[in-house]
Amino acid sequence: MTTPRSKSALRLIARWTGSPVWNRIRPRVETIAADRSAQVARQLRAELADLRAELQSNVTDLRSAVAATDDRISQVEWTQERLGPQLAAVDERLAVLERPVPAAGDPAEQAEARSLVAEVRSEHAKVRARLSAVASYEHRIAQLEQTLTTLTGNAN
Repeated sequence: MTTPRSKSALRLIARWTGSPVWNRIRPRVETIAADRSAQVARQLRAELADLRAELQSNVTDLRSAVAATDDRISQVEWTQERLGPQLAAVDERLAVLERPVPAAGDPAEQAEARSLVAEVRSEHAKVRARLSAVASYEHRIAQLEQTLTTLTGNAN
């Protein structure tokens, strides 16, 4: 049976005899490990460079697509802003042509009917003008909300 003192002596002898072997092998193991790690690092750097080039290409494509889309949106907004008043004017002209004043009846009734039709048309024109103003304000509010969202970076 071995005593704790004899175990310690055996360990010391094993370390002393193995030490020259490890001292000879250690530089070689470290050299192999360094070579392998350098090789892996080169491969990873090459892959990373390829991925960066691909990403840069994709970012460039996306930026040009976003710029083109932004230009198109600006054109559509400009067209929409111009069509609103024109549509209101066409609607007004159509309203005049839509219901002509009846020609039957005595002159007094025709005069009263004409005045009523003129009054209804006038009120209709006022309502259209108010609705056009409301639509304009709604459009401006939407623009301000979009600008605020862009500036603050909030998505709600």
